[in-house]
Amino acid sequence: MNFLPPARTGRWLWWYVSYALIVWLLLILHRFVLLGESFDLLILLRWAALSIVLSGIINSFGWYGARLVWIFSTAGVVLGISLMFIYTSRDMSGWEDLAGFLSFLLFTAGGFVLGLLVEGSRLLVQYLRRR
Repeated sequence: MNFLPPARTGRWLWWYVSYALIVWLLLILHRFVLLGESFDLLILLRWAALSIVLSGIINSFGWYGARLVWIFSTAGVVLGISLMFIYTSRDMSGWEDLAGFLSFLLFTAGGFVLGLLVEGSRLLVQYLRRR
């Protein structure tokens, strides 16, 4: 995890912005290119809001030093977006967008919760060793 910036440094702001931009572009790619939906400014702004909030939550944990939460959450986001892209290629008679988005949310939330559990366990073990 040496590629991540140290806790409480200004470089996390750049990680936040780039993370949000990448997630936003991937969501736009899914909606407007892979699904072939017509351009809608409201949907574009909703994807932007989702990616900004998601990036803010995940990168704020990284800024506080919870790197395992960041790693597991990012893995959940990557897996969720990958499943979104895979479900798009299946013929699900119009349900591929909903199934893809729900899998994205499920794996993102699952990665975040798993990261919280692992980080909490690590902190508990450190605390018990100090005592």
